Amino acid sequence: MSDKEKIISLLDDLATPEKMGSFFVKNATSDFLFIRPSGNPIDAEGFEQMITSGDVVQEKAEITKIHRFEFLSENIVMCIFTLGSKFSYKGIPNDDLPTVTSIFKKVNGIWKIHWMQRSTGDSDLSLWD
Repeated sequence: MSDKEKIISLLDDLATPEKMGSFFVKNATSDFLFIRPSGNPIDAEGFEQMITSGDVVQEKAEITKIHRFEFLSENIVMCIFTLGSKFSYKGIPNDDLPTVTSIFKKVNGIWKIHWMQRSTGDSDLSLWD
């Protein structure tokens, strides 16, 4: 499997509702941060606690489109994608389509997610054409 295929496989795991809660704990660098639409950062453990708290109920998630996939070096990749996500937060339904910027780093030969920043949930896919 190529490095690109390995990273896309990680993205597919991220977009699996059953795996999403523990995804970052299992697949992130030790200094990973996820910047939420509010601008507030959260680490891997905090994200897992948020997802498993019961406040968030994931129904569906999918990588809708990968807009950019670029090797910045042999061990660093930037990937920008749209994530279709249907969930409820504290009982409020959301059907989001955010744009996500992510950076992956190869650590000891294994690809890990190092950084993720998510836009609001109303991305316009036509702007990427």
